[in-house]
Amino acid sequence: EEIGGIALSCYDKLLERSIEIVQNNLNILDDWINSQEHFTYVKPKAGTTALVHYDFDKPSYEFCKELLEETGAFVTPGACFEIENTFRVGYAADGKDLIKGLSAIEKYSKKLVVK
Repeated sequence: EEIGGIALSCYDKLLERSIEIVQNNLNILDDWINSQEHFTYVKPKAGTTALVHYDFDKPSYEFCKELLEETGAFVTPGACFEIENTFRVGYAADGKDLIKGLSAIEKYSKKLVVK
């Protein structure tokens, strides 16, 4: 309760910081999506997650499981939302972690490109 009281006493600063982190990370995600050939999304107008579409012939559970096993990056399969060939990515954490995760997705996806 004491920590909650302290947080509420300066909620405006906490909220400002959180909004800045989310906006910066959304810019990172947007730049990454725009640099990718196999991934698209509708840029979120609010929130802290995005649904990313991919054009690989691989079910989302399989995509996400292999991604996690091979790289350690965790995203939620779109099948959880009944939208195949997608995954949900969160972007409210540390920007460096987001960049590492997106790099892992990109590295994994290069294995899926049909040659």
